[in-house]
Amino acid sequence: MGLVRRIYLTLTLLVGSVPCVAQDPFSELEFHLQGSQNLGPNVLDGQWQMGRGAKVSVSTPFYLGNWDMNFAIHRFNALSDVPGFGALWVSSGWGINVRLHPRLTIKPSLSIGNYRMSFDDSATTFSGESSESDFVGSLAMLISFDVGRRWFLYSQAEYLMVQTTPRINLWFLSTGIGFRVPTGKLIKAILE
Repeated sequence: MGLVRRIYLTLTLLVGSVPCVAQDPFSELEFHLQGSQNLGPNVLDGQWQMGRGAKVSVSTPFYLGNWDMNFAIHRFNALSDVPGFGALWVSSGWGINVRLHPRLTIKPSLSIGNYRMSFDDSATTFSGESSESDFVGSLAMLISFDVGRRWFLYSQAEYLMVQTTPRINLWFLSTGIGFRVPTGKLIKAILE
């Protein structure tokens, strides 16, 4: 499926969820903690092996949909004479919660941010730089199941497009735990 088709499908799901318009902006914070694994071939195969990663996210209802802030780390171990590297991914995004059942929710989302790769050697023969920082966009689909009043378990599939030369396309599958807390009047006023 082409990128344009994926974007149209995601936007159709997002626009088709009218209940997200009638929500109270900044009324709660949702915290997510997940472990992730890269799935599938990409341009890095043969030179690096993707290790496991971790991601922390915070989400709040917005005027339309939900606003997210994401922080993730990924490790790439060297398979050839190039150095390994760690990647820090920081992004902000927008998505919607679509309630399928009182305890089951899906959340399609889009995000943009920065993907900073820090190489193990201070000056590499591969790129001549100790780090590289690139624009990244992502599409994600999260499915969550409430296990308590505030707690939920979830799984997420995510597609990252790191805008470097050559472009790096990464597929991640993640699982995690999250919880919701009401913001209260003071924090809500600060966020507004």
